[in-house]
Amino acid sequence: MIATDGVFSMDGDVAPLPAICDLAEKYKAMVMVDDSHATGFVGKKGRGSHELLGCMGRVDIITSTLGKALGGATGGFTSSRKEIVQLLRNRSRPYLFSNTVAPTIVAASLAVVDLIERSDDLRRKLEMNTQKFRAGMTAAGFDIAGKSTGRKLPVAQYEHPIVPIMLGEAKAATEMARRLLEKGIYVIGFSFPVVAEGKARIRVQLSAGHSEKHIDAAVAAFTAVAREMGVVK
Repeated sequence: MIATDGVFSMDGDVAPLPAICDLAEKYKAMVMVDDSHATGFVGKKGRGSHELLGCMGRVDIITSTLGKALGGATGGFTSSRKEIVQLLRNRSRPYLFSNTVAPTIVAASLAVVDLIERSDDLRRKLEMNTQKFRAGMTAAGFDIAGKSTGRKLPVAQYEHPIVPIMLGEAKAATEMARRLLEKGIYVIGFSFPVVAEGKARIRVQLSAGHSEKHIDAAVAAFTAVAREMGVVK
């Protein structure tokens, strides 16, 4: 089995699923994708990274969460062929020895899936918010990881709503996050060992709930704090 994230959470970069599926088929292996950072909004209909990259039907097991794009609730799921699902129902320790997901969460999650299938308005709003924030931060002089430019994907350029603002030093990331909170912008700094040494960052996560005013305010706050700290000119 080849196991991979569909989208990697620290950089927002997308796994090369076509090449992974080709490799699995060559060696008669299965492919498992954790699509927690893609389910509900990545791909034309929000089905995930396998839809974005044209690998529908080529991934054997998909694991994901209800705790992110599908409403932020608890719990998650595994999707696969009935034989694999039956095996997991009998052998998966987290399934056997954990409490079930609450019925209210199940009902809400099913409603979210129906909403996504009926309309892609929220997905398109998220996409526009992401593009606006990335463009504003790039114009302000910030170094943003996870850029799709130059990535050889079999799709048009894709930019994930996880936007890592690269700062390098852990102290800078922590201090910038603290100052931004004073300006009403809540973000988290990440540093070693969560990311590689010298790759400290602030990871921003855009939402369809953000307005253009929210994004403009965030870019302005980032720019003001970065100038105070000498991070950008």
